[in-house]
Parts: sequence; C-alpha cells; structure tokens
Amino acid sequence: MKPREYHYTERSYRMSRWVLMLLAIAALMITLNIKPLISRILFGLPIFLSGILGFAGTYMVLKGIHEPLTEKKVIALTVNLAMVILILTILLSNTLYG
Repeated sequence: MKPREYHYTERSYRMSRWVLMLLAIAALMITLNIKPLISRILFGLPIFLSGILGFAGTYMVLKGIHEPLTEKKVIALTVNLAMVILILTILLSNTLYG
C-alpha cells in the first residue's frame, strides 16, 4: 500500500473542524442558560475538549511541516494555534487573577 501524502495535514485539519464544532456547541450552550451549574459544565466541557484537540492538532501540523503548503494546512494551523493561544490565555488569566 502506498502511504498518504498529506497524512499529518489531513489529521490536523480534521481536528480543527472538531475544534470549530465544539466552539459552536459552547456558544449555543451560553444562549440556553438552563441552570448556572449545568450551564458552566455544558460550556466548559466543549472548551476543554477544544483545547486538547487544539494542542494535538498543532502538534500534528508541526509534525507535518515538511508536507506541501495547502489550504487545509493553513486552516488547520490557524484554527489550532488560535485555540492553543486561547487556552493558554485562559489558564494564565485564571492563575494571575483567580
């Protein structure tokens, strides 16, 4: 069998799609605002999972740095790095001001 050419880029792109879907779910949970405790969990869990996927996606896109530059690679790098920066900012602000 012939190995896939853009293996890491494709995996990172799929992770970035999941990140965007989880962020959309988190935004939807804000609008529902059922009960404070349930809303926190329903909002925090997708954000937490997006952060994990963002780190994994960034790792994958950096691992496939030798692959050709494509639209999928640019989208994956942008979304995953933005999620990593968001999570690090949240952790830093909670540490400093929490």
